[in-house]
Amino acid sequence: MDLLWDLAVTLLIIWPPYVANATPVVASKIFRRRTPIDFGRNLLDGRRIFGDGKTYEGFVTGLLAGFLIGELTYIIVTSAIKVAWELPKPSTVFVMCTAALLGDLLGAFIKRRLGLPRGAPAPLLDQLDFLLAALLALWLIQPQVLRWVYVVMAVIITPPIHLLTNTIAYLLRLKKEPW
Repeated sequence: MDLLWDLAVTLLIIWPPYVANATPVVASKIFRRRTPIDFGRNLLDGRRIFGDGKTYEGFVTGLLAGFLIGELTYIIVTSAIKVAWELPKPSTVFVMCTAALLGDLLGAFIKRRLGLPRGAPAPLLDQLDFLLAALLALWLIQPQVLRWVYVVMAVIITPPIHLLTNTIAYLLRLKKEPW
């Protein structure tokens, strides 16, 4: 029972960063004009800084969606049931979502430095960059919320969840690759 409870708490904690990370895929289909965060610029190595897939529109919509979902989750869970554990506060959720998106940018930066084109798979980097950044932000701001078991569970469940949601996005034609 404790393991199931820990899994439920883990999912509640990581849900907003998941939403923040996934929303830019949907935003790319909504906004006709998209502005790359790197403005199409290259570094000295001749490679793009982040690539066309990382846009201001995606970043802002991801941040807003993740924060709103986190805010609603916080309100519903804390008002519906009296919990013996603490959830990330709304201000912390905002920082976690920002960190998740920055972690994803760091992942794109690393992929460009490795010479991987946009959409190329980078196992574990693709699945964990946003998550580890969000968890680091939580640990820095509200460390009492983050237990080691939540971190371990999040790291274990995120790759399969990420692959499943990306496959669904691919089947819905929201993404060009199923990873």
